[in-house]
Amino acid sequence: MAKKLGKKARKFAHKHLQGGAKRSRKLRSQFNRRTRKDGKGREEEVDGDEEMRRGDSTMNTNDDVATLANYLEFPEDENELDGDLSESDGYLSEDPECLYYSDSEDGNVLEDCIAEDDLDEQNNDMNLAIKKQKKKLKKLLDKDPEFANFLEKWQSELVSHGSKEDSDEEDEMDSMHDGVDSGDRNPPNDKILTSKTISEWCQLVSKEPKTPVLRNLLNAFRDACRFGVNSNSLSMQRLQSTEVFYQIISFVLAEADNILRALLDISDDDKGKIMNLRHGNKWQAIEPLIKSYLWNSLDLLSQLTDNQMLTFVVTQLRPSAVFFSAYPSTSGKLLKILIRLWASGDQNLSLSSFLMIRELASLLPDCLDLCLTKAYNAYLASSKLVDNRNIKHIELFMNCLVELYSLDVHKSSERVVTSVGQLSAILRQASKTKEKEDLLKIDNWQYINCLNLWVRFICVNYKDCDLRTLLPTVVQIIRGVAHLLPGIRYLPLRLKLAQMLNELSNCNQMFFPVPSLIFGCLEFREISQKEQTQKTKIHFSSLLKVPRNLLKSRYFQEQCILSAIDVLSAHFAQWSYHVSFPEVATIPLILLKRLHEQTPIESLHRPLKRLIDQVSENRDFVQRKREVVSFSPNDQSAVESFLQDEKISGNASFTQFYASVSKNSQTRGRKLL
Repeated sequence: MAKKLGKKARKFAHKHLQGGAKRSRKLRSQFNRRTRKDGKGREEEVDGDEEMRRGDSTMNTNDDVATLANYLEFPEDENELDGDLSESDGYLSEDPECLYYSDSEDGNVLEDCIAEDDLDEQNNDMNLAIKKQKKKLKKLLDKDPEFANFLEKWQSELVSHGSKEDSDEEDEMDSMHDGVDSGDRNPPNDKILTSKTISEWCQLVSKEPKTPVLRNLLNAFRDACRFGVNSNSLSMQRLQSTEVFYQIISFVLAEADNILRALLDISDDDKGKIMNLRHGNKWQAIEPLIKSYLWNSLDLLSQLTDNQMLTFVVTQLRPSAVFFSAYPSTSGKLLKILIRLWASGDQNLSLSSFLMIRELASLLPDCLDLCLTKAYNAYLASSKLVDNRNIKHIELFMNCLVELYSLDVHKSSERVVTSVGQLSAILRQASKTKEKEDLLKIDNWQYINCLNLWVRFICVNYKDCDLRTLLPTVVQIIRGVAHLLPGIRYLPLRLKLAQMLNELSNCNQMFFPVPSLIFGCLEFREISQKEQTQKTKIHFSSLLKVPRNLLKSRYFQEQCILSAIDVLSAHFAQWSYHVSFPEVATIPLILLKRLHEQTPIESLHRPLKRLIDQVSENRDFVQRKREVVSFSPNDQSAVESFLQDEKISGNASFTQFYASVSKNSQTRGRKLL
């Protein structure tokens, strides 16, 4: 019989002999890096585990984006103002003669309450489960006496240890309830609010706003705003039906603003009048009512989670913005809540929140700085990633933010200059080092969306405000990004940059060489038979960089040409009536004809040929008109009036062609950001 190997010999055999070596090679292939050659014969390092590689690269990208956010965000001042509604935390003093009605008097007894039914069902299920467990435990004790002795042995220790923990938990819960329900310690009463009671109160307040019942109704509104927060609170005891909850909330939010205005004898949103009234007797008399309404409304906004309910509450609170403006600290807290709701992603909620944000910012200039800072940082956080689901929301977010920054351009321009300087510094660092980490700070959605935001801001306010010092820096950043990220893989990004230049050129009537950004990266490769039938859809509006495996796909090349035609058509349409259009179109026409000859896709020949024919026709038209004029190129006024009648009429062939291209582009869903 063969002698058994020793421990060291077995370890050596396991590691170095044929079976062990094979197993080691298999494990190394999963974790070690190996080199392989791509289609061009170059070697690139690839992990054996593709999922691990993707995860690492994703983590690195997220780290770079987080680092970029620290560079671009505006610093926020967390110092809060003194609370100006601190006296409104508790209940208002009620009228003791106010009547409470019971629904049972009219035979309208509530057959079931939603909250109670749910709790009863849960309690029944728990009781049944406990009974089953007790039966099983009793059978086990009868069957195994030793186990019963074991339980008796440790019972005393478990009870003593459990009693200590229970006492600690009771102390914690008592302190927690003291903090949560501090305003419920001295309620005016604990009577249940019924539907009939609320209906009677609402009728009395509608007929006579000065009635003492208004205080009872605002106390009921306070309970409704805290309904469901704590199951043991007075709010849950007084409101035992969701029907009463909706009845109180809907009436107070709809009518409280009109009632308070009637008590103050005001009808407009004149903030100066409101501030003057703050020192009068009328304001002092009803100020507890105003504070109670505003504070409880804030509490309701912070508690709700349903988007439709939030939209309703924000819409109803918007007329009361003038009352919020009388308390700057409360307005700041409201702005923080509204900006969070604005960035939620729901379109209706975002619009409602923005309208109230704009109202508050216009009524209270002292809160404008906080509003601009919070809104810009929220936009940066929302625009880190762009896909087909949130692209419309980011577009809406951008337009709203531009409108917000346009309320006070003088104050906003300082922040815009600071942000553009940060973008320029990041670009200079990337141009200097050319390292991957610095390039990733530019090749991401946060940087591009921030740049696009300030392009929109310049376009909206360029004619009314002096932004000439800001424009050259933005144009240099656009051209610098295009220079740092060349190649056909970055064609979606370059198309967005070309679109930005078109917008800037349209607002200030300056010429920018847009075609050079597009033709510099257009190239085509042969399409294999497999890729000709492949239908991989690519949405350029949600891409900055195209995956390498899609470069030879037919669909990608079609989108390249069609998107380039859209941007070039917009560029030519802007200068189609200018006296220098023949010179503008000369080089692009040569490149378009070369592109028409080189493209291997037959379906693209027709749109390319149509663009070439339209540009050539418009060039000849401008050339003929230019030959019969008598002014020189130095006559600026005569140059600006050239073909103005034709431009106003809009009957030129190229104008109609561009209108059809824009319509087709929107139909296909390829409109760029």
